Amino acid sequence: MKKLLSTIDTVSIFAGKAVSWLSVVIIAAVIYEIVMRYVFNLPTLWASEIMVFGCGLIYVLGAAWALQEHRHVKIDLIYSRLSKRQRAVIDSITFSFFSLYLGVLLWAAAKYANRSIGLLETSGSAWDPPVYPIKAALVVGIVLLLMQGTAKFIRDLHMAVKGKEL
Repeated sequence: MKKLLSTIDTVSIFAGKAVSWLSVVIIAAVIYEIVMRYVFNLPTLWASEIMVFGCGLIYVLGAAWALQEHRHVKIDLIYSRLSKRQRAVIDSITFSFFSLYLGVLLWAAAKYANRSIGLLETSGSAWDPPVYPIKAALVVGIVLLLMQGTAKFIRDLHMAVKGKEL
């Protein structure tokens, strides 16, 4: 079991770190757009879409890494005052809501990604880049987050029942 959980952690960390490099591309696009727009008065067609797509990819593909690193938002005012075992009990209970939400989201995202891939959908803007890879990445990101959430649930359940970390 520990090997499986460690593998899920490794995949989440790898995906998050790999996609984090997109921030360099996004920063470059922002700087380029600012210089072109305000220095040369030649705004670009593509820079804003690169920024939106890049930030979206970071968000969806980095979510599992954020969960693995315990970086998701909690009500720390209450949560931080609880013992590890009490936190594990609460997190184990809330996993059902987490998994239900992600299950529905995965179903919808897969449906829309499949349609988008079938149509080779593009953004419809003047630049008109393909959007189907972004929609497919959303499905991958949801799967990664669901896997990482399941790994966290297993660890939380073990802590809640046994009182020690797995």
